[in-house]
Amino acid sequence: MILNPFEGLNLSLTALKISDLEQLNNEIFALLSTRFYCLKIDLLIKRIGITSISQVISGSDHRSER
Repeated sequence: MILNPFEGLNLSLTALKISDLEQLNNEIFALLSTRFYCLKIDLLIKRIGITSISQVISGSDHRSER
């Protein structure tokens, strides 16, 4: 029976890589959970066509010009 002395090392490296990926994944989801509401608000603002905060404050929009 021939044993590969590096077999355990390969498994350890694979486990380390998976662990690193899981940690990175957790960090990304943590950032998304804290930042997602900002992204969602930005998307909604762009979708309804507000281009500057002064439009919101002054209450002017394109519909009132008709």
